[in-house]
Amino acid sequence: MRGICVIVRSIAPSADPAGLPGPLGNHAATCLRCQAELARYSKLRRQLAVMADVTEPAPDPLAASVADAIATDPPEAGDSESRPRPTRAAAAGAVAAAAAGAVAVAVWRQSKAAV
Repeated sequence: MRGICVIVRSIAPSADPAGLPGPLGNHAATCLRCQAELARYSKLRRQLAVMADVTEPAPDPLAASVADAIATDPPEAGDSESRPRPTRAAAAGAVAAAAAGAVAVAVWRQSKAAV
């Protein structure tokens, strides 16, 4: 793998394949591996754009346990409400993980439906 391939692949997640600057664009126009990587990220961005308005409710046990953890966590001495507490941070992490999982399942289902 050439050094310029590494650069193209490192910027591929956020790059517009048609808008790569100068030498990167010239390289991507001739390198099949870089073209494939850019095409994969373009496809992923299109799939995510289609799902931008898709929402999935959190599973009942998760939503209830997160709400209970937030409601029953007593503040520590000298704890300010502006500073996140570990339990709230853990609950937020759990919600974020559940949302990421729901998105991953939806993308997987969408890709299976397209085949």
